[in-house]
Amino acid sequence: MNEVFEQGAQQKLVLYTEGNEIIAVRLPLRTGGEYVLRDGYLADLTAVVLENTIRFAWHSLEHRIILSDIHGRRDQVVLSDAMNASQYGGLRLVNREGKLWLFYTAKEPAESVWKGYLFQPEEEEAARELPGVYDKRPVLEIHRLGVWWILEMGLPGKFSYFIWDENGKIVSAREQAVREEQKKIKEQEQQIAYISEQYEQLRKITIELQEDGRRMMDYIRQKKSGHPPKKVP
Repeated sequence: MNEVFEQGAQQKLVLYTEGNEIIAVRLPLRTGGEYVLRDGYLADLTAVVLENTIRFAWHSLEHRIILSDIHGRRDQVVLSDAMNASQYGGLRLVNREGKLWLFYTAKEPAESVWKGYLFQPEEEEAARELPGVYDKRPVLEIHRLGVWWILEMGLPGKFSYFIWDENGKIVSAREQAVREEQKKIKEQEQQIAYISEQYEQLRKITIELQEDGRRMMDYIRQKKSGHPPKKVP
């Protein structure tokens, strides 16, 4: 895994792995250099920018999932499986509106099936199970498309797509499309009801104006004919 992050003032930071080390390189080299961020690395390095720093998650040789940052050595073990029974993997760290979320895949220890999970590593909450059960480790990717967060998950040649909504829930893209269509229909119905109400008010006003006009014309005709005009109510 190689990732490049902008550091401002035309500087960049490159994160990459080599053997059991996580290495950082500041560019250009004349103002930076290369140094080891962490050792004991096994797999699945994933990183994001959060609050002007870089946070990264990784799988250690002790089969722990660790959340770290590039400043100091603040490490937080967020998942631990010393026997590697769950075979954690497929890590995807995401910064969503200033909050960290971690997606991962794991095997049910007592079963031969794989599932996906989602949780906030800096919050005390249980991981949420993602839709789907697989006989092999599924591929998991997160995409940002405009205002939408899309979860792509499945096995090669058979992927499913889900919407990751603002409440952290995962719903199928098809279900979300139906919801959006129902929302549009409801909005249209509300607009039609509003227009109908406005039309009815205008119709009543028009009838009243026509009635007032008719009475006024009757009054004027009676006055011109020399007959005592009737009092206009």
